Amino acid sequence: MKKNIFLLFIIIFITSCRSKQLVQRPTSEEIVPNIAVDTTKIPLFPSEVIYVLAREYEAIYDNTKQKYHTLKAEKIRKDSIQMGEYLENKLIQLYPNLAYKGMIKKLTYISQSIIPPKRKIDFSQPTIEFNFNEENSSEKFHNYTSDDDEIKFMKMTDEEIKIYRKLNTLADDSIFFSSSNLEEMSISDSNFHIDKQLLSDSIPFFLKENLTIPLIFFGGGSYIFYRIMQSKARAEYFSEYLYPAKTKYGMQGDAFRHIFVNVMLKRYTSEALAWLIMDIYWEKVGNNAPCDLLMDLHNNNVGRSTQYKNFRGNSLYDWMQWANNIKHFINDTTKNSIYKNWNQKMPLFFIEQDEKSIDKNLYLYWNK
Repeated sequence: MKKNIFLLFIIIFITSCRSKQLVQRPTSEEIVPNIAVDTTKIPLFPSEVIYVLAREYEAIYDNTKQKYHTLKAEKIRKDSIQMGEYLENKLIQLYPNLAYKGMIKKLTYISQSIIPPKRKIDFSQPTIEFNFNEENSSEKFHNYTSDDDEIKFMKMTDEEIKIYRKLNTLADDSIFFSSSNLEEMSISDSNFHIDKQLLSDSIPFFLKENLTIPLIFFGGGSYIFYRIMQSKARAEYFSEYLYPAKTKYGMQGDAFRHIFVNVMLKRYTSEALAWLIMDIYWEKVGNNAPCDLLMDLHNNNVGRSTQYKNFRGNSLYDWMQWANNIKHFINDTTKNSIYKNWNQKMPLFFIEQDEKSIDKNLYLYWNK
């Protein structure tokens, strides 16, 4: 096996020591509401809630955290509750109309089974191996060492730091999390016209997730999940800031959003993981029209592969510079873009054949 193939789960387990895989046993302490739920659905949950619950579980096993020393944490350790079980029980309590018993098992099965056979070489089951492309000696996978290091690594803004620390405090302190803890939390950044309640806005700051949830308890841990949710939030709101009214399907702002999030996901996680999240978990299981699907997949690849070096430039950390580089690339339509006269009624076969002839170094859009 090549040197540049690492077992992400082993690496993270050794370096962070924040998550443990335990023998699953039922817990009698959790009170599960008796509400009829549609168990055929795969519900979406607020990313910040998932993050806090995952980190809360990690704090239960970390004796440097206040939560570790509580009686409830001691009982959870004694009962050897697995992270997946803990997360599912808490989600059922918080969202009794959405979450249900067996949901995590279903999410796990779907998230693994939809990986295309041709990519199994990159994602071996049940232990997934991520192929980290080390394009140069300075860019390697960055392990978690501390919250302060994550803030520096992701070059968080002052507002991002506030939210990050608030969420971590909720997870780490002696009080166990409830949804009321987030009801009044907001993020406000006048530089980018962001003023959002975390949970109550129709489009919250952090987007919702489902199929990425198993990445947490299969070794990724809460910090990988936070890198994913922060990347998506930045891409969502920077696209609106730079391309107001042009972020709808097929437009240049839509292309910017996909390219930008892929650059960040590759830098903060890996190219393989960026592909899995954006091409599989977000695109292939969605209901996009063929023209939207093919455009998104094409631009995802531009961001994390063919133009990644140019977008990232000489900076390993300055994501605002990455965004600026991408903006200049998007705005130069004479050299860098391909416009296709597609629409959402066109069949997949026609669009697939048309997309194959497009230069993979150029971004794609179909709606002016």
